[in-house]
Amino acid sequence: MRKIFSMDDYAKLLQTKEDLHKDLVDYLEDGDMFPMLRHPLVFQVPYFENMNAIINKQYAYKKDILKKYIKEGDLAGYLFAHERPYRLNAFMKINHKFSDKEYWNNLKSIWTDSENIYQNKFSWKSLLSSNRKCKEDFMTKEDLKFFKELPETITVYRGCTKELNERGYSYTTEREQAQWFADRFGNDESKVIELTIKKKDVFAYTNSRSENEIIIVK
Repeated sequence: MRKIFSMDDYAKLLQTKEDLHKDLVDYLEDGDMFPMLRHPLVFQVPYFENMNAIINKQYAYKKDILKKYIKEGDLAGYLFAHERPYRLNAFMKINHKFSDKEYWNNLKSIWTDSENIYQNKFSWKSLLSSNRKCKEDFMTKEDLKFFKELPETITVYRGCTKELNERGYSYTTEREQAQWFADRFGNDESKVIELTIKKKDVFAYTNSRSENEIIIVK
């Protein structure tokens, strides 16, 4: 993302008192420890009222840059101008504009950068189940090579919290990696699931996050 304003402008805006833009007000939340602003284009965590002028400036810039990206056909720029949790929604709005290769390449980028796959599992299932061609473009050349060399029967693992996110799409070929995910929940309900699956049932393999990730859409 391009630089929005200089440090001098930032200092001046910090001294400027403004009401929060009306488009942003409904996205204010009372967090457990502090208030938060989580809008598709602007995040401020924690939120401080004295930052309103800066936040409003950021919001105005984002709206303008989105129009520019659409006009120029920079659809990837449009997607990644959105805050991380909202990029999937942005993709769903404009995916009809992508070629098949662009569809899978951009969906892969959002997958790699996402931290809330499970919360949007039904949207992901719909998008990953697309009948578009070139599905192999969801994988890099290195990932595709690794996938082709996998045996026809694969053992995979998933670290999760019992009865909460057991039925996700993301697994790993490494038990240690799954254990790390299980341990990060920090409660007695976490566990590692082990499955033996057929290679033909795997949607894709990716190591973009260094997790030896196997994606199973079911």
